[in-house]
Amino acid sequence: MLSVMPRWIYRQQLADCSPLDALRFEEPLAKLKDRLASGEKVFENLLSRIIVENGHRNTIELTPDKELGAKLVADEEAKLAKVKEGMSDADVAHVIAETSRLKEAQLKEDSPEDLATIPRVGLADLERTVKTIPTEVSSLEGGGTLLTHPIPTAGVVYADVLLDLEALELDEIPLIPLFTRMLLETGTSDLDAVSLQRRIGARTGGISISSLSQQKLDLQGGGLGKPADPFGADFRLAVRAKGTVEKAEDMFSLVHAVLTDAQLDSQDKVVQLLTETKSRLESAFVSSGNSFAGSRLRARNSALGVISEMAGGVTYYETVKEMLKEAEDDWPSLLKRLETVRAKVVSRDNVLINLTVDDAATPAVTSTIAEFVTKLPETPAAAPPPSTPTWRESIKLLDYENEAYAITTQVNYVAAGCSLIGKDETAPVGKYGVVARFLSRGYLWDNVRVVGGAYGGGCTFDPVSGAFSFSSYRDPNLQGTLETYAKTVDVLANLEISDDALEQAIVGAVGDLDSPMSPDAKGYRALGWYLTGMTTEARQAYRDEMIATTREDFAAFGEKLRAATLHAAVFGSLEAIEKANEARADDEKLKITKLSV
Repeated sequence: MLSVMPRWIYRQQLADCSPLDALRFEEPLAKLKDRLASGEKVFENLLSRIIVENGHRNTIELTPDKELGAKLVADEEAKLAKVKEGMSDADVAHVIAETSRLKEAQLKEDSPEDLATIPRVGLADLERTVKTIPTEVSSLEGGGTLLTHPIPTAGVVYADVLLDLEALELDEIPLIPLFTRMLLETGTSDLDAVSLQRRIGARTGGISISSLSQQKLDLQGGGLGKPADPFGADFRLAVRAKGTVEKAEDMFSLVHAVLTDAQLDSQDKVVQLLTETKSRLESAFVSSGNSFAGSRLRARNSALGVISEMAGGVTYYETVKEMLKEAEDDWPSLLKRLETVRAKVVSRDNVLINLTVDDAATPAVTSTIAEFVTKLPETPAAAPPPSTPTWRESIKLLDYENEAYAITTQVNYVAAGCSLIGKDETAPVGKYGVVARFLSRGYLWDNVRVVGGAYGGGCTFDPVSGAFSFSSYRDPNLQGTLETYAKTVDVLANLEISDDALEQAIVGAVGDLDSPMSPDAKGYRALGWYLTGMTTEARQAYRDEMIATTREDFAAFGEKLRAATLHAAVFGSLEAIEKANEARADDEKLKITKLSV
């Protein structure tokens, strides 16, 4: 779409160009291949002309000004005061009246007549039965598990190699993001870092490495509804790779090389990676504070959230600074910790492989996988001492509190959440999902984004943990947004939802379950079901609950929310946080932490 659009917009200026030319790639690609085959230095000439021989350069130096925010506010207030001085009482009254009319228009519901002009999907159009993904489970020779999804992939192999991180200690969890990057960015004993990337690019469709954490389910009676054990997290290192069937052997050979032979003893590279990570996080606090606020909320409800916070949140940022100092001042100690992680993780009996490929190619690729597994160490090279607790035995959830992180910004990221379902309770979580989506698309959209001026705002309900949370993105308000969240219970109590609105709320929520998936996405989704213990029966029960949502369920959700206590997690300017605290009761004040970035 984005390729077609410019040709559509500027069609008058490009008279001989059709918008659909953007989709016809075969002919220009064939011409490019012919030029390359003839020996023409196509890309070399471009690099020479555009970069090497290009004498046009700009050097821009940015110097941060900690007083700029206050100066901008003061300038704006002075400008507004000057404008107001030149206004009569009637002018001021007119502005107030116009503002009131604007807010009224922004919050006004569309008329039934206008809504009727929009084509829509109804309950009768929904598929009532959940889709399944074929999954065959078998044991790998020598140890480990193989999941196979024989679905059409057009000759492409999608493989996920997972290694269980159960043996790690708590202080080793923050090493995982660094460790996964080093596996791909430091080279092996045979290939330097550049050569390794070139070979991956030439012989595969890509290899990526990260961690994968999933929440194990507690399926009472075959369905969702009872909160899962907050400490039942499944935590693994995940290597994702794809390539053609013909190159499957090369692909798994490269995966084996990066797992077992990556050169971890690279101090300069580690310092570079940690410095880059520190800078990236500091930038992300300002541009994506909502994700960090959400991470703080999730860490109050589950070990899964704590892992995410320790390996990617504010806690991780503080650890990165400590690791950077260790890398610079005591490299042997950090290197030993990284090597210990690899020694604990890489082994045959620790591996799970998720394979998505055409049915006809499955036997050949499975044979290649068997060879790959036999080359792995039979057992972990290192094991934790018997007296040393693993991360699962040591992990603790964050306390429920109102907290705020002060950053240099002119906007705020305002989140608040609670545990909506008690430990021993059961609830119609499918119906709660419909209500949460309705609030996000309606009340919160209108009041946080349209009227409040935030760039985004909404809420989510987690049917696994029973946690409910609000969030806003690039929000000019703070306390006002928290008050909007608090009023949600009254909105639900007084809600008069029409039959059409109820139907559309259900259709939208069910539609979110049915997003189109590529073959690799299907295989990855089925992997998640396997790791968490999600069954077809539980998914069907969840879908049935959504479709059966009634008006009474909206009111019941509101009462559950009224009985819970919202706790905030905010990233914003110090001025906005302090101003919010002035309006809050002593036991509700935000605990302020200044991020030293």
